[in-house]
Amino acid sequence: MSEFRQNPITKNWVLIAPTRGKRPDQYKTYSVMHGIPEVDEKCVFCPGNEHLNPEILRAPEGKNWDIRIIPNKFATLEHVPEYSHKEFYVSHSGNGDHEVIITRAHNEPVALQSIALVELTLRIFISRIKDLSQHQKLAYVQIFHNHGRDAGASIVHPHYQLITTPIVPPHIHSEILGCYHYFQNNKTCIYCDIIKEEIKVKDRLVYESEHFVVISAYASRSPFETWILPKKHGARFEDMSEDEIRHLSFVLKVTLGQLYTKLSDPPLNFYIHNMPLSGRDGAGRHSAHEEAAFHWHLTIFPRITIWAGFEFATGIPVNPIPPEVSTKFLKGE
Repeated sequence: MSEFRQNPITKNWVLIAPTRGKRPDQYKTYSVMHGIPEVDEKCVFCPGNEHLNPEILRAPEGKNWDIRIIPNKFATLEHVPEYSHKEFYVSHSGNGDHEVIITRAHNEPVALQSIALVELTLRIFISRIKDLSQHQKLAYVQIFHNHGRDAGASIVHPHYQLITTPIVPPHIHSEILGCYHYFQNNKTCIYCDIIKEEIKVKDRLVYESEHFVVISAYASRSPFETWILPKKHGARFEDMSEDEIRHLSFVLKVTLGQLYTKLSDPPLNFYIHNMPLSGRDGAGRHSAHEEAAFHWHLTIFPRITIWAGFEFATGIPVNPIPPEVSTKFLKGE
């Protein structure tokens, strides 16, 4: 039976329509990394081709690096003269940063990387957020990963992208507002209450560790949409403790590993939803109440269905697999 479900934070709707669906294992698409070599001499990201790109950072230093950061050659945003028009139409200069964070092996998706490499990657994320937060004109740092052509990856070599924007993205703004309204009415964080509910009900609880829970989102927009939530309330990803960083490295690898194994390495995106920057010049400023209300988290979004006429016409995603079914499948039940 079909059911409309509402995201409790943004109030957006999805339609869970299991009668349109197949069995979970029938949603295997193609293996993104099948037949890919460890090194491709034609790949601009591979070891040996470092000279093809200017470099922002490498870790560790020297020839045997594990991670490199380079400017995106085809940047979405770049440092340009600032302007803002607010008349009938509103516009703002596309001022910001666009960086690529590259891991070494050409054929090693995050799901197969070592926990040590995933941990190093998370620490690099934190370092870049802190460094870029010094830019007072910037409002937000978005870090995301595209895996596979259907997830928007133009280069198969594993990499992440980091983009800074002078505005708070609308979806983040909607989340912050939803969290703040809930906090005003209930004096608690909605994500903290979601964690309590999911641990109690267990129907959508994929994995639980000392510091994190992994859940199939109640109002999943697509099959296997998965959230990783820290148990300890915090508005900012970069404020994690040392122990939390180590735990997240393991949890992220395990969660991506489940999807890799169960769905045969599907195309997917994952991204961090974080509090905007605390800059002194406008868009990045947020009150203590907003910090108390918002809860950073990580979303994993497999790309195994496509939007059609209904989705584009209504803005309501149709998900043919209930998250409760996705959870059982990922857990092997």
